[in-house]
Amino acid sequence: MLKLPGPHAGLRIGLFGGSFNPAHAGHLHVAETALAALKLDWIWWLPARGNPLKSDHGDYAERYAGAAAYANAHPRMRVSDIEVQGGFTYTIDLLRALKQRAPNAQFVWLMGSDSLKSFHKWKSWQEIAELVPIASVARPGSQSAALNSPFALRFAARRCAIANAASLATRSAPSWVYLPAPLNHLSSTQLRNSSGD
Repeated sequence: MLKLPGPHAGLRIGLFGGSFNPAHAGHLHVAETALAALKLDWIWWLPARGNPLKSDHGDYAERYAGAAAYANAHPRMRVSDIEVQGGFTYTIDLLRALKQRAPNAQFVWLMGSDSLKSFHKWKSWQEIAELVPIASVARPGSQSAALNSPFALRFAARRCAIANAASLATRSAPSWVYLPAPLNHLSSTQLRNSSGD
């Protein structure tokens, strides 16, 4: 049985998946923005075991430790190795398992707009959208592409107004919101390039 990082029954929980290669303040910015705007009880950071869309995954232990340094410093955030526990490669499989393991939790999938613009490349992306509400936080250079992405166009009628963002966790999927927060310009790619990786 999957070991979850904290209480979940009846709680609003943001699921923040990603490579976190490396984790940085921009990730924390996305998490904190979503926590406040969506009135979440918890955010679980879920470092990916691997990313089928990226060739360089980085060392899992290092990526996990980096995510933990940000998440565990916040009183309402936790990091989990649930992808490794379950041997998951794809988000759809992770979500199915979480919904089965915690049927009374109110999950929301969190991502930056840089991920939303390519969300249609994920395995079973439309089914993901039908499993849990999705919140996307603005990231530099990707806002327009995200809002004109295949996902945004396909589910345009299910977009939640920003004024109603706090109700997203309780809405039936598919439902999503775009949060145009102040931009944080840090990116994992920049950090890897600056360190010579």
